[in-house]
Amino acid sequence: MKNIFFLLISMFFVVSCNKNEFDINNLNGNKVSAIGHGGMGIGHSYPMNSFEGILNSLSIGADGVEIDIQMTKDGILVAFHDGKLEESTNRSGKIYDKTWAEIEGARFSYPHYGNHKIIRLNDIFQNIPDREKYTYFLDIKSFKPNKDSLYFETLNNAIIDIIDRYELVEQVYVEFKNEKSISELKLIRPDIKQFVYNDFDYALSLAEQYNLQGITIAIDKLTHEKVKLAHSKNIMVATFNTHSHQRNIDAVKYNVDYNHTDRLKHLLKILKD
Repeated sequence: MKNIFFLLISMFFVVSCNKNEFDINNLNGNKVSAIGHGGMGIGHSYPMNSFEGILNSLSIGADGVEIDIQMTKDGILVAFHDGKLEESTNRSGKIYDKTWAEIEGARFSYPHYGNHKIIRLNDIFQNIPDREKYTYFLDIKSFKPNKDSLYFETLNNAIIDIIDRYELVEQVYVEFKNEKSISELKLIRPDIKQFVYNDFDYALSLAEQYNLQGITIAIDKLTHEKVKLAHSKNIMVATFNTHSHQRNIDAVKYNVDYNHTDRLKHLLKILKD
C-alpha cells in the first residue's frame, strides 16, 4: 500500500514539474494572443496564406492570423509571401508587375499543395465566419523598387477600402517595415492601428515617434528586458519565428502581447494549461 502511495505522489510531482506555469504581465490584458503565422504556420499541410490554412487556424482556437500582403499592378491586395511567384507557385513573375487577372488561378506548387490557390484579401475577409471576433495582422510586403507617391496612395487606398468595407478598424493591425509607409498611412488615417517590424531599437524609435500600437520582433532578437522596455513606453510587442515548442514557451515567458506562431496547436495547449 505504501509503495502505491509513494508512486502516486511521485507521479503528481512529475506532472506538476512538467506543466508550464506562466505569470503573464503585458499590455494585452495580461494574455498572450495566439496568432497563426500565415494561417497554420510554416511546414503545415496547408500552404502559408491559403484560405484553408487561415480558416483552419481560426477553427481550432487561434485568436487571429497574420497574413502576408502584396499589391498587384492594378491595386488588388493579394495574400502571398514570396518575392517571386515561381518560388512557390505554378506561375512566374512578380506580384507588382502583374494584374490580378494574370495571377488569378495560380496554385501553390509544393508537393500536396496543388489544390490551394493564391487568394485576394477581399475574398479572405468575405468568407471568414464571424470575422469581427478575430485579430488580423496584415504584413505588407513591398518588393517593388522605386516606389513613388502614386504607389503609396494606391496601396493605402486599397488597405483602407478593405478595413472599412468589413468594418475591421478595431481588429486589424497593419505591419510596415519602413518609415515612409508608416508616415503615409498615419497621415491620412491615424485611426488605423500599426505595428512596425524591424530591428528592435529602430522599431521602438519609430513606434514612439509615430505613436504606433506596437513593434514586431523575431523571437531570437527578443529578451524579457526588451519586452519590458517596450511596455514601459506603452508599446505592445508581437513576435514571430516561433517554430518550436521552446520558442513558444520563451515568447510567453517574455510576456509578449502577440505570438505569430508556426506551432499553433502547441501554443494553444500551453496557454490553456
